Amino acid sequence: MKKTLLLFSIYLFMLISWPATAAAQQAHADAQAPAQIPAEASAYTPGGNLAQAAPGAGSTAPNAPKAGQIDIIAQDIPPQAHFAAPFDVRFEVAHEPGYITELNKTSLPQGFELTAEKVEKLSPGTSAYQLTFLPFTLGVSTFTAVTFELKEQAGGKTLASVSSEPKNLDVQPVNYFNEKTLRDIRPPYIPSSWLIWLLCLVVLGLIIYFARKFYQDIRNRRRTILQTQDNRPPDVIALSKIEALLQSGLWEKAQYKMFYIELGDILREYFWRRFHQDVSSDTSSELLRRARKITQLAPLFSKMREYLNSADLVKFAKVVPSQDTMQQDVNTVREIVRETSPRELKEAR
Repeated sequence: MKKTLLLFSIYLFMLISWPATAAAQQAHADAQAPAQIPAEASAYTPGGNLAQAAPGAGSTAPNAPKAGQIDIIAQDIPPQAHFAAPFDVRFEVAHEPGYITELNKTSLPQGFELTAEKVEKLSPGTSAYQLTFLPFTLGVSTFTAVTFELKEQAGGKTLASVSSEPKNLDVQPVNYFNEKTLRDIRPPYIPSSWLIWLLCLVVLGLIIYFARKFYQDIRNRRRTILQTQDNRPPDVIALSKIEALLQSGLWEKAQYKMFYIELGDILREYFWRRFHQDVSSDTSSELLRRARKITQLAPLFSKMREYLNSADLVKFAKVVPSQDTMQQDVNTVREIVRETSPRELKEAR
């Protein structure tokens, strides 16, 4: 009886103490085991952001590309830039160590000029690209995808490539001045058409007035000089100048044009002194029209016309006159002077 009671007591003690002992052993084992990352721990994903791992997943480390792969883990493109003003763009590229990365410049966006490129090695498998661009398109433009290539160090063979995400970029004009201090330029003043014509007429009138005054001053000065230099009768002066012309030697030197110019000047000066008519600038036809109105010249009008035609041929057509022609023209001028001189002078001679 006592033996049976002892065995029952031992069995009951073991039944009560066994769960506590098992729990203590399990707690000790848990304390000695290495800590593990819970299934709900966050995992590193491409793009540089932290994302929640799927339930039930084990411990994870930051995602690294597999062999021969490349990935863009971060990109920084400003949302706004100014026209023709430099701005920076940054890309971080992850790749398998032992390879090199290179920017594919044929993939650069249109309307943006690459001016500087700086590459920084963050780790054996991570590179940072600092790119400087100049925008040349106003308004909202799409900064298209930029491509990076993974290449072998030895041969430069391209193994893989990755492109960034396109992004809209607002290019605004550059403000060089403070708009508060700017003032609008006055528009050009254009006078009305009638005012322009009136101004042109006034200027033209002034030009004509001063030209006429200048010409009259010269003519009056010439008259004064002629009157003060020689006070002899007009016919005496003319005949003496004809004789001086014949003695000048111009004809003998074959200076026929100059000879006829001097002979014509003698006749025109005589008209001024005798008839008080300024014919110094008259053409031959104008001189004939004046002579037609002078009564004394009526009998000599045809001879005077023949002389003037002969003189024009020598002066302008370079005709070489004969000795007889020259003597006839000189006699015509002499006859004009003698026949138009005052009667009392003719009787005195």
